[in-house]
Amino acid sequence: SNLSSQMYRQVFIKGIILLTIVLSLLPSCKQGKKTGGASIVTPQEEVKADTIRLVFAGDIMTHGPQIKAADRGRGTYDFTPSFELVRPMIERADLALANLETTFGGTPYRGYPMFSSPSSLGSVLKEAGFDVLTTANNHSCDRGHYGVVNTIDVLDSLGMRTTGSYRTRAERSQRTPLIIDVRGVKLAVLAYTYGTNGLPIPQPALVDTINLEQISDDLRRADSLGADYKIVQIHWGNEYEKHPNKRQRELAIALARHGVGAVIGSHPHVVQDSDWIEEEGAKMKTFVIYSLGNFISNQTSPAATRGGMLLSLELIRERSTGRWTTQPSYQYVFVQKRTSSGNPIYRLHPVSLDSIPEGITPSETSDLRAMQRHYKSIQLVH
Repeated sequence: SNLSSQMYRQVFIKGIILLTIVLSLLPSCKQGKKTGGASIVTPQEEVKADTIRLVFAGDIMTHGPQIKAADRGRGTYDFTPSFELVRPMIERADLALANLETTFGGTPYRGYPMFSSPSSLGSVLKEAGFDVLTTANNHSCDRGHYGVVNTIDVLDSLGMRTTGSYRTRAERSQRTPLIIDVRGVKLAVLAYTYGTNGLPIPQPALVDTINLEQISDDLRRADSLGADYKIVQIHWGNEYEKHPNKRQRELAIALARHGVGAVIGSHPHVVQDSDWIEEEGAKMKTFVIYSLGNFISNQTSPAATRGGMLLSLELIRERSTGRWTTQPSYQYVFVQKRTSSGNPIYRLHPVSLDSIPEGITPSETSDLRAMQRHYKSIQLVH
């Protein structure tokens, strides 16, 4: 009997040792996993990250020549070359967002004035590192009800998050405010547009337009859902104007009063100023960039439409107060349209204010110089 007891004890001890070894080999659940640029936070993670890095891109458009350049025959389209050089900057972000100013509205694929792009564009944007595409802009209804709905269907199938347009009004509450948990921090993302080019919003689908009463309700709901930081992407302003108009500035102030941390503008197709808004008694300063300009398109006139910027926002939390500080940085981009042999390419290049990057052909240098002059003429806060 004593021998049996010793044997049981030895088996029990060996079992405990084996279990300890197995548990030590399992991955820790305390850290968020990064998948395609978005941090997926496990339920066990309780402490909020002190620093979050966000990246924003401006208008993603596909004009006819871009679609033709991506055509590989037999109904296949490859937009991969467009994003190869900027992909590392997008992938480094905890969360990367952009405005999708086209639809996946089916064939025939076309650009301006009624956009519909091959759905393979969505796959390439995901591969490039984007996590969220906002879908409220003046081209949301270009392909009617099917265009609104299929755009969401395609992005859902890719696992990308969207807000700004919806299949039905009932679906809106599931997508706005869009709450994304990034390393323990709850970010609220909302998107609105000034209009849809006079096209009716095809019922029962819905596109969010700028309505301060509705926006106020949405922001209050974001607070009730525990949002730590609120972001509004807004399609507004006048095309090709380098500075924001009075209406943009008034709207930005109204959003700041509701505690929005960052206001990200689009639509003018050129980069506009950025600024700080600090309301009395506010918990944080509001960062606003009135337009990120085009990210990618075939626009050429004025020359400042040949690109825009990737905006990085570093969100820093003060542990003692929980207050968030927003630190912006800017990376300009330029669309190369032709290779040195004259073939169409539509490749985004990171560019500085002065130098010409390798690969830009002499015929395109004048447009890049004009863009660089534009960048120097606007006011960007740091």
